[in-house]
Amino acid sequence: MPLFRIVGVLAASVFCAGLAFAKPAPDGFSALVEKLSPSVVNISTEKPLQNAQGRAPVPMPFALQKSAAASGSRSLGSGFVIDAGGLIVTNNHVIEGAREIQVGFHDGTRRRATVVGRDEKTDIAVLKVVGGKPLLPASFGNSDGAKAGDWVLAIGNPFGLGGSVSAGIISARNRQLDAELYDDFIQTDAAINHGNSGGPLFDMEGRVIGLNSAMLSPTGGSIGIGFAIPSNTVKTVVAQLKQSGHVRRGWIGANVQDAAGRRGAVIGHVTPGGPAAKAGLAPGDVITRIDGKDVADSRGMQTLIVESAVGRKLDVDFTRKGLGRAIVVKVARRPD
Repeated sequence: MPLFRIVGVLAASVFCAGLAFAKPAPDGFSALVEKLSPSVVNISTEKPLQNAQGRAPVPMPFALQKSAAASGSRSLGSGFVIDAGGLIVTNNHVIEGAREIQVGFHDGTRRRATVVGRDEKTDIAVLKVVGGKPLLPASFGNSDGAKAGDWVLAIGNPFGLGGSVSAGIISARNRQLDAELYDDFIQTDAAINHGNSGGPLFDMEGRVIGLNSAMLSPTGGSIGIGFAIPSNTVKTVVAQLKQSGHVRRGWIGANVQDAAGRRGAVIGHVTPGGPAAKAGLAPGDVITRIDGKDVADSRGMQTLIVESAVGRKLDVDFTRKGLGRAIVVKVARRPD
């Protein structure tokens, strides 16, 4: 058989094998949208004039600030139901400083909401509405399984146009936006605009894998670069907000930096008397695993620590002068 024919057969085999692993593009999203829309809400707030100032433009939150009466202004955003009894998740910046919060539902009804808890550091808030019929909650998915190239849907309230749907793919994972503690965003090219803040990013199974929270835009409109907080982070924060109205973050008293040329996080400083010091960690130690999870870099380690429950004992694997070691560190509460 001529060489070019052999190459052609091999190429065809590789192409077919690739198709076996690829997911075909959906024919449409109408059935999924019809199923999910009742779980998505529109949020409007009355804010005092002094709290109605715009936020940093790049990256910028979506909450649309409109001029209202001289005594205040109206902010528009999105959210989604997580409990049939009336619990709703949104962004903190959508409701921050609000003196009144109104939630609009898919059937056209509106209810007044109160704040169960909110967290500025992750920009997540939980609201509560009472009265009316039971609501249809959305289900959280596992954001760790979401990959670049996966199809996603965003449903929300851009520019006050409630029930708007946009589709796209996950453009990238683990994006850093200089957030204070949680800096691990999902990037999507699904159209995200002012008013989409707090709305859900759905996968093709109809599960929430992200909370739409920011966009990069020199024009103020969508250019296909939007960002969502991963659902696994949202679930962790929401659980604490539901329980106590605030978040208690883990801390071990160790500053870390990336390990040059390899995976792991290098300890640069250990707080005297802190959990890390008590456990025997020292500057120069390279943390490689925490509770069975690989530590890729300093940011990954920080996320694992701050999301750990206060009082939890963590199994920590590390290397010191090239030798592998293991210890147990008890998580303390992160100082304010």
